[in-house]
Amino acid sequence: MSKGNKISYFTIIENRAKKNGLYPVCLVVSFNGTKKRYRTDVEVSTDDWKKIKSPKLRDEDLKVKRSDIHGYIRKAALAGKKLHEFSIEAFEAEYFKKRHISTEDISFEDCAKGFMKEKESEWSIKTTIMYGTIIASVDNYQSSLKMKGVTPDFLRKYEAHLTTKEKTISTIGIYLRQIRAICNYAVSKKYILPEKYPFKNFTVPAAQKNKRALSDKDIKTLIEYKSDIPEWQKAVDFWTFSYLGNGMNFKDVALLKYTNIEGDNIKFYRSKTKKTNKGEQKEINIFMLPRIREIIKYRGNPRVTGKEYIFPIINENMNIREQYDAIAQFIKTTNKYLKRVTEALEWKFVVTTYYARHSFATHLMRAGSSVPFISGALGHSTIPTTENYLSGFSDEAVKQNAELLMNL
Repeated sequence: MSKGNKISYFTIIENRAKKNGLYPVCLVVSFNGTKKRYRTDVEVSTDDWKKIKSPKLRDEDLKVKRSDIHGYIRKAALAGKKLHEFSIEAFEAEYFKKRHISTEDISFEDCAKGFMKEKESEWSIKTTIMYGTIIASVDNYQSSLKMKGVTPDFLRKYEAHLTTKEKTISTIGIYLRQIRAICNYAVSKKYILPEKYPFKNFTVPAAQKNKRALSDKDIKTLIEYKSDIPEWQKAVDFWTFSYLGNGMNFKDVALLKYTNIEGDNIKFYRSKTKKTNKGEQKEINIFMLPRIREIIKYRGNPRVTGKEYIFPIINENMNIREQYDAIAQFIKTTNKYLKRVTEALEWKFVVTTYYARHSFATHLMRAGSSVPFISGALGHSTIPTTENYLSGFSDEAVKQNAELLMNL
């Protein structure tokens, strides 16, 4: 580039919004009074654009978009530096030319996005968001990381970095297992050589599994708890519904519809197993004890057509991402007020939504229910010797075991 000339890279939003209300983010290159715009794949709303430029950005999805934007800027800057004499035409030739991806130049971000693209039809939105989070986290720790830079030493330093961010061992383990999956993908695509596979000499930390089952006495105390604070009582009611509903996952509570009610029973398939083969899915059968009916009556939506969601947590007008966010907020809010309740009870531990599932299984085992029944009630199908017993249970057997849940 000749002296006196200056090139700058920055991003703007075009004036015209798309039908979805989002604006495409553009790379703008200015040189000698000439300005050219190049549209990127990133789209944002005007409000999100303001947030993206904030140094205190917390939204994980926006962090991913910001990382994408920075990637375009870095690519443009690199293209400009490679030119002996700069011009818009020369820049475009360098910026848009196709490059062969090799083990030397593929970035962690590009590799991760390739992995996400390959798996998008298989993954839930939660998994997709989690991988977006790891891309943003790694970019925040080491910008422009190449796959060849993912070494055992990098992993140890990144683990230490996460520790300083007060991440739990469980969360750190999740992050590193995601990186391991990306590395496995990189090996399969020959982006890194098998002998350079970093997890040969690095072990992902495993959190010690804590038992999350309440004693029969504590279960009784919690499900009989009454509060004048509406939010506290609501949290207890939904915890009780989950416990009496075979330890139902809170996502499944949110997804229940009145069509799942058949006579005196609620029958459904776990959302966690919705992508498994139909022959391997296990229908969960729940007898509706009086307390379950009471919670549905008090907390549920009015039954009009019979196709409504039972509880006002999500609705048909929400897209998949909006439903995901609503369910996540439902769980977060429930845990928030369960903590208040356990503090009021002066317990030395904090009950969460997940305790309901463990407490259901543990109490039935104490009461003498068979392991095959408990496995079927939970929707598990991982124990080969139990599979033969999971063809279904009579409604009467389901009722008898349900009554054990109230026998505290």
